[in-house]
Amino acid sequence: MTIIKIWDIIYTMENNIHNDFFISIIKNRVNAIDFLSGVLPDKILKEIDFNYLDFDDTAYIQNRFKDLFSDIVIKTKINNKNTDIFVLIEHKSTAPDDKALFLQTLNYIYSMLELDFNNKKDFRIIIPLVFYHGERKWKIPRYFLDLYDVTDDIKPFLLNFSYLLYDTIDFDDNNTEKFHNNLILISSLIGLKTAFKRNDVESIKKIINNLNKLGLLTEIGRIEMFLIYILKTKDIEEQQIIEILSTYNNEGGNTMETLADYFMQKGMEQGILQGIEQGMQQGMQQGEYQKALRDAKKMKEKNYSILDISEITGLSIEEIEKL
Repeated sequence: MTIIKIWDIIYTMENNIHNDFFISIIKNRVNAIDFLSGVLPDKILKEIDFNYLDFDDTAYIQNRFKDLFSDIVIKTKINNKNTDIFVLIEHKSTAPDDKALFLQTLNYIYSMLELDFNNKKDFRIIIPLVFYHGERKWKIPRYFLDLYDVTDDIKPFLLNFSYLLYDTIDFDDNNTEKFHNNLILISSLIGLKTAFKRNDVESIKKIINNLNKLGLLTEIGRIEMFLIYILKTKDIEEQQIIEILSTYNNEGGNTMETLADYFMQKGMEQGILQGIEQGMQQGMQQGEYQKALRDAKKMKEKNYSILDISEITGLSIEEIEKL
């Protein structure tokens, strides 16, 4: 039997690997509630009605900012009023440009309020939340007004808004009660916090230990994203993975074979002809294109302008007009 390293059959994930991982975790209802419970201020948290919680699958990031940010919108209610928690995900190792962050947030706020206005609805509540897990200290001002160097006499006439910030540097995996001890969420935060520490094997051990406590080490489909993320963000040898797994399973080598078989089978089921890695990349690109088409169709139904739809989705005007 030919030995296939799991390296050779893992997904080829794009530069937004951190975004893909984070969103795969946070789009679970329980994880989303536990995450917000841990990051939102108590004075906001107590106002939120978690009996109502949904996700907006539309991506609102403008093309010029796609290399800097990703986003997800968690929809809920405050005092029975529609509320959007706009989570802007900074997925680079360095902090973004301050103007870019505010401009992207402002773009979302304006787009949603304009939509409410056109539909003759009350303006929704919008709470911007920035999720950051970079290496450098966050130094971007928290208020839009702080970008201006003007006197106090001028400030009352200028636009102003602020955002909430969650920086994983503040995450303490020994104090997880505020996240309701959600081991899936906690493991993801460990991974994101240490994403740029490529030789940090201890974080891998913590993640695998948590997954073992949940009894998930034999359910590869459920821990797939964790495995991909570890292998893409850490400089770790296959033998090291086997040794860590063997701590919980005396057949660590067999576990790695199972992983290899899983990814190989997944690739074959999608008709990969020129290598699993290339095929998976093509599949991801096709999936993204189909999602962009669905998003564009929804926005057309909500009377977005063709130019705005093109800017948000990356589709051409001709593609949008055909929908």
